[in-house]
Amino acid sequence: MTNGFDIGWAHRGGRLAPGGCTLARMGAGLTARSPSERVIRFGRQGCLTVGLLLVLLLVFPVVAPAALSAPATIDPTTILYSVACPSASQCTAVGNTGQEVTFNPTSPGTPTPTTIDANNLLYSVACPSARQCTAVDNTGKEVTFNPTSPGTTTPITLDAATVLYSVACPSASQCTAVDNRGQEVTFNPSSTGTPTPTTIDAPYLLPSVACPSASQCTAVDSRHQEVTFNPTSPGTPTPTTIDAPNFLRSVACPSAGQCTTVDYYGGQEVTFNPTSPGTPTATTIDANNLLYSVACPSSNQCTAVDNRGQEVTFNPTSPGTTVPVSNSPSSSSSTTHVGQTSAYASHASLSGVGKGRPKLSFTLSAGENAALKTITIALPKGLAFSSSEKNLAKGIIVKRGGGRLKFTAKVGHGKLTITLKLPTSSAQITISSPAITVSKTLAKKMKNGKVRILSVLVTATNTGHATTRITLKLRTM
Repeated sequence: MTNGFDIGWAHRGGRLAPGGCTLARMGAGLTARSPSERVIRFGRQGCLTVGLLLVLLLVFPVVAPAALSAPATIDPTTILYSVACPSASQCTAVGNTGQEVTFNPTSPGTPTPTTIDANNLLYSVACPSARQCTAVDNTGKEVTFNPTSPGTTTPITLDAATVLYSVACPSASQCTAVDNRGQEVTFNPSSTGTPTPTTIDAPYLLPSVACPSASQCTAVDSRHQEVTFNPTSPGTPTPTTIDAPNFLRSVACPSAGQCTTVDYYGGQEVTFNPTSPGTPTATTIDANNLLYSVACPSSNQCTAVDNRGQEVTFNPTSPGTTVPVSNSPSSSSSTTHVGQTSAYASHASLSGVGKGRPKLSFTLSAGENAALKTITIALPKGLAFSSSEKNLAKGIIVKRGGGRLKFTAKVGHGKLTITLKLPTSSAQITISSPAITVSKTLAKKMKNGKVRILSVLVTATNTGHATTRITLKLRTM
């Protein structure tokens, strides 16, 4: 959700020179006059050929993947939710195990993950410098650390009983986080104190925030709105609809006068002026896919990633026609929505199947002025729910923020139905052995690598009796 990971391709340019012409080709992400710049000189008669080639490239552009290398494993035990890169040679990622892992993106090697927030999910990280990062978790806490030498860290509560989904740090002394209740909380990460959360967009979940300066931040919500505010003096900002009726998933602001957000349902981007949004036009850049995150290293270049392991790079001021590019044969997980209601699942994982100890976890959010009431889960062949009430009680945890939610659970027709005693806007659900059992046949297939992805069907019903069906396609770890 933070915008720390930027992927870009430099343009190709040409200039005429006395006695011939020169074509300079820059590698991906490199600036002109860098050590990797290659200069090719041609004679006068070659200029016409070079010019023709340049015209052909402009008319029939080559779409190339933005990845500079193959995917590399840096933390095999963790689902990595967020990454921030304070420099070209250093990145820090966080995920569902409460660990951080810092690595050189051009030569990752085998970095050592470090626990900085035990037993919690770290949803977002921001690194204003190479020696300081701040991450936020699912219990309303922040943890600030030196990524090159984390040592022993102490998570600090900022926003009790909430889930902090995103954090942005425009400076080493100022960060802003947003939560699942439409609140922001601004703090000094080196001296947190007891900051006061401020409501800026109730009651909607805020999945992403970007702060191009210390006096301006923009967050997007689960309803289709953006809200721009001064984090040092939020007041009562007015949310503005910019992409009805879609849920906005991520936002990046390369400048105080320009932000780009991507939506979760329509594969669209919307670029707008946060100080005067007006009625911007949504543009489809990745049809029929779910866009999870966007980063904009400049005002004329953004890159978004989707649920199919694809990236799409575009000019936000003139998106035109885009072609998503896949950098791997399959994605680690995907979510497909069926129906018209706005419930959605995120942060889903499935582990331990090959070892005979399966564990399923995901966060379910109601969205759109609704509250979750019941959740029904259907497992694929080879996995089953126990019919024993004792096993169900041992293997199911339902939480919101740092507190557990009360519920009843029953199994019928091979499906597990969880009924919440108090409806809620979001819930983190974890189901593990002995509530879930795995057949010996499936365990063997998973262990041998013959089956890598399993589908889990989740049906969410809200207090208005509206139902959403969500298919989680999960790679077992």
